[in-house]
Order: sequence, then structure tokens, then C-alpha cells
Amino acid sequence: MQTFQSRRFVRCADRTMLLGGLLGSSSGVVMALLQDRYALGYEWGGILLAALSVGNLLSGFTTGLLTIRRGMRSTALLLTVGGAAGYLAMALTGNPWLLLAAFALVGAAKGCVLNTDSVLVAIAAENRTQGMILAHARFALGSLLCPLLIAALGLLHWRAPMLGLAVCGALLWLCYYRGRLPRRVSRAAAGAGQWDFLRSRRFWLLTALLFFQNCTEIAVTGWMVTYFKDTGILSGAAGQLTVTVIWGAMLVGRLFIALVLHVENGSRALTVMTAGCVAAYILLLRARTPGAALALLALFGAAIAGVNPTTVASAGKSLSSAGVGVMLPAAGVGAILMPYIVGAVASAFGIHAGMMSITAAVAGMFVCAALLLLCGTERREPRPDAAEPH
Repeated sequence: MQTFQSRRFVRCADRTMLLGGLLGSSSGVVMALLQDRYALGYEWGGILLAALSVGNLLSGFTTGLLTIRRGMRSTALLLTVGGAAGYLAMALTGNPWLLLAAFALVGAAKGCVLNTDSVLVAIAAENRTQGMILAHARFALGSLLCPLLIAALGLLHWRAPMLGLAVCGALLWLCYYRGRLPRRVSRAAAGAGQWDFLRSRRFWLLTALLFFQNCTEIAVTGWMVTYFKDTGILSGAAGQLTVTVIWGAMLVGRLFIALVLHVENGSRALTVMTAGCVAAYILLLRARTPGAALALLALFGAAIAGVNPTTVASAGKSLSSAGVGVMLPAAGVGAILMPYIVGAVASAFGIHAGMMSITAAVAGMFVCAALLLLCGTERREPRPDAAEPH
């Protein structure tokens, strides 16, 4: 039975994941607004998005290490201030170097949210897998609402979207402040056993699976609009439906898995999910009509929806601040590499070949899931003793 403190931690994770989805998924739309306003070229646009990914990656490692030394509360309050500061800077200046720092700050806030909330759910939720999927469903909801919020605020003034997101960043910081997160790390968490997960084969298989999931999700969401447009399958305003379709399908998929399926065996569930991803993606690349393309994109989104949260939840006792601080950033490298690989292949052989290259990442997810299943039945492991109350 959940204690009052556990329920408070879960509520904090739910609220901050929603706000994290709003902040972390808005960068592409905001970057386009800044390009139009300040006449930034494609090169600077790419550099700004790369800064966001780098900030996210560095924050992942930093969150784990700082939490061990300084406690979860101090770490979250320090790093999530970048959400408000970054978007406020974007609203006030067009200096490319300051914008570079602003995007990095937003990326740091996003990375901190994902790491901190993963640990909060692991130590507080009654059902770790269900809690993780529901938390990620709220992140998907935030991502789905993001374009609508930006479009609505854009009607007021060109700076309004950035100012509105800065307010969301301030609310994110306030949620962590009021969430009364643990101030100190427990003696057990700070001991030598904190890093035992590094010798776990299961931990590295899960990290590899998450790496390929990051490769797949970011490359598909980043390049699918271009693919549909350049191949003539969808054009104009219809092409923008792809973002709504995939995030909507992921939201529905996560809610269905959490509330209806109730996953008991993470390894078996991951094998089924990733097999579905392989089938859906191959069919998606064979689609030639708008209706079939959008339907298969929704099917792919539903198939991949539960992979990330189920993988993280399956880490068991490795899901400490240190474990998450290694797993998520290491896997996040895929989000940087795969979009570049798709672009390089597309430049040399065409956009269809570029999108075909993602098939290797989709297959990698399935192989890792199958290996996890072959490793044997999951052991019931104790919850990570991440911290002591304040």
C-alpha cells in the first residue's frame, strides 16, 4: 500500500512529465520560428537542435552523479531552472551564441525530468511498469499538446510562444520545489554497491534496447514529414498530421498497455512490442496512399509506445539514480546518431534509402528483446533505495 509520501512522489512525476513533454518537444517548432525571425540558416538550425540533444545527454549523466552527492531535490531544482531560463532567453535575444546556450539549457531540463521521474516512479509506484508507462503517457500528452499551445500563443505575438513555454518551465521548477523530493542520499545508495549494475548483462541488454528505441523514435518523428512530402504521399498541411498521428497513437498505446493489458513479464512484452514495430515499419515504407500511410504510422506509434517505459521499468534494482544516470544518457546517443545517419544515406541514395536505414535500428530493438527473453524469467528485485526523506 502506498504511503502519503509515495503518492506525493507519483503525483510530482505525473505533473512534471506532462510539462517536460511540452518543453522538450517544442524545440523543432520554436527553432523554425526563430529561423524566420532572425534569418538563421539551416546550419545554425541544425546546431541549435544539436545543442538541445547535447544538453539532454550531459544532463542525464550529471543528474545521476549529482543526485548521489547532493540529493534528488537539489539536483532537480538546479537543472530544471534551464527550462524557464532557456525559453526566456529565446524570447529576448536573437544572438546565435546565446540561443545556443538557451537550447542547451532546455535540453538539460528535459534530461533531468526523464531521469528524476524514472527514479521517482521506481521507488514510489505500486506497479513499477504501469507507473512508468502512465508517466510516459503524460509526456506524450504534453508532446501532443505542444504544437497546439504554440499555435494559439503565436496568434498573440511572435514572442508569446517562447514566453508561454518559459512560464511552463517555471511551473516545472515549482512542481519539483513543492514535491518535497528527498534532500539526502541514503547511506546504502552512496555505498560501493551503487555501481554493481555495471556488471549486469541484463542492464546492458536493456541499455542497448533503449539505444535502438531512441534511434528509431527520433529518426522516424524527425524525418517522416520530409519522407512523406518528398515521395508525394502527403503534401502541404496534410504532411504536418504525421506529428499529431504518431504522438496521438503513442499516447493511446501507452494508456491501453497501462490500464488494460497490465504487463506482468517485461521481457515477453518487449519481444511482442518490438516484433510489432518491425512489421509495422516495413509495411509503412511500402505504403503509397495517404490513408494507408497515416494508418500504418499510427500502428507503428502504438507498437513502439510501450517500449521505452517498459524497458526502463524492467531494469529492476539498477533503476537507481546512478543506474538511470548511465542507462538513459548512453541510450540517448542513438537520438543524436540515427537522424544524422538517415540524412547522410538520403543525401547519397535518396530519401527512401535513408528511411530504410532505420530498419536496422528497429531490428536491433527486436534482437535485444529476444535476447532478454532468452536470458530467463525476471527475478523480483527490491525497489531502489534511492534516497532518504528530507
